[in-house]
Amino acid sequence: MDAYRKQIKIRICLLSILDFIFVGLLIYDQFGADPLRKGSTVFSFLCGLAAAGTLLISAKIIQYRKILHDEAKLRLNYNKENDERTKEIRRRSGMPMVLIFSVLMILAGVIAGYFNETIFITLLAAALCQMLISAIVKVYYLKNM
Repeated sequence: MDAYRKQIKIRICLLSILDFIFVGLLIYDQFGADPLRKGSTVFSFLCGLAAAGTLLISAKIIQYRKILHDEAKLRLNYNKENDERTKEIRRRSGMPMVLIFSVLMILAGVIAGYFNETIFITLLAAALCQMLISAIVKVYYLKNM
């Protein structure tokens, strides 16, 4: 259980770094961004993503900290993460790779969005559809397995 406790601490550190990056982007939006950039659809999307990400990541960090302080919650979370049925459902729905490719499509859309807004919207819609289909498949397997 000590190895899992160490893994949770590493997750907290990595999530904290990502949280600081998102907060830095939000501070830049409020105090440093020029008006031309603030009017951009891509920059507005990034700021919204940063705000939502900050809230979700902060909630996850709080959850992990509560798990670290309670041995029963730590053991329960460990069992939940290492459940064979859940792993099989994630594997069948292609979850790890779909998530990685969707994030890469969103990043490519953000980069391309500064050159052409249509490409940004198209890649963002494709990534969202891909994640939605994967979630539907995951729910299907949750109910039928």
